[in-house]
Amino acid sequence: MNTAKIIRHRHKTHHYINDDLKSVTEDTHFKIIFSAPSEMEKFKEWIKRNGGEYNYNKEACRQEGKMAAAVDDLFKDEICWCDIMTYYLLHIAGYSYHSSIHPYKGEVYIK
Repeated sequence: MNTAKIIRHRHKTHHYINDDLKSVTEDTHFKIIFSAPSEMEKFKEWIKRNGGEYNYNKEACRQEGKMAAAVDDLFKDEICWCDIMTYYLLHIAGYSYHSSIHPYKGEVYIK
């Protein structure tokens, strides 16, 4: 059995001026992890075949590259890497949803 996980990383930035909190921003980034390394290569190849590129910047804990054009038709309003990862796992790679990682840290899929 193979597993895949989509992990969410939330980064909060607090902006202070003279010890007075002026704003708080939050960025959410996603990482996909496979139990079988060959599955990651298949994912990257699928992204590439569809006009995208997937790179994960370990130092900054965020995904980089460009989205796969093939999924633009599916997500008309707003598209995110987690949408592409979930679509790939469920509709391309043959995984099924197994469980969530609480609280709001991601999902686990199995094949």
